[in-house]
Amino acid sequence: MSARKQRSGLEISEDMAFQRRTWLVERIVWILLGLILIAALLGFFGGGGPVASAETTTEDGNLSMQYDRFLRLESPTQLRVVARPLGTTLRLWVGRDYVEAIEITNIVPEPDRVEAAEDRYTFEFPLIAPESTATVFFYIEPRKAWSLNGRLGLEGGAELMLRQLVYP
Repeated sequence: MSARKQRSGLEISEDMAFQRRTWLVERIVWILLGLILIAALLGFFGGGGPVASAETTTEDGNLSMQYDRFLRLESPTQLRVVARPLGTTLRLWVGRDYVEAIEITNIVPEPDRVEAAEDRYTFEFPLIAPESTATVFFYIEPRKAWSLNGRLGLEGGAELMLRQLVYP
């Protein structure tokens, strides 16, 4: 027995079980498209939105960082670091694993010295006024996809963690 029926003398066959499955698939696809649109508007794919960027600060308030949570492979972005060092120089370190997973294209202002250690790179910046607040911009491009975790801190002070997702 066939599930197809002919109606009202027209030569049109109908399979309601197949039609209901098709409607269900259409609804699922519409819901998925809606969720993708909402995620894009929130910033889950980068480029802006309430969840696209993050800011973190140490407990003592001497170091803070702003960065993008979602990046694209080999696309430029920046880390903005604001620090209040004690003394006449700012010694800011970045974890080796993070530095090796990205390409630093520019640092503003340019550091006077860069030192490499086993687990970190230390950047030294002169300060115009002792114990003043300094802002450093790291312009970077990620070189590997998916999860990117990093550490950044003041020499002899607290450190910050950052987590980024890099889309291929």
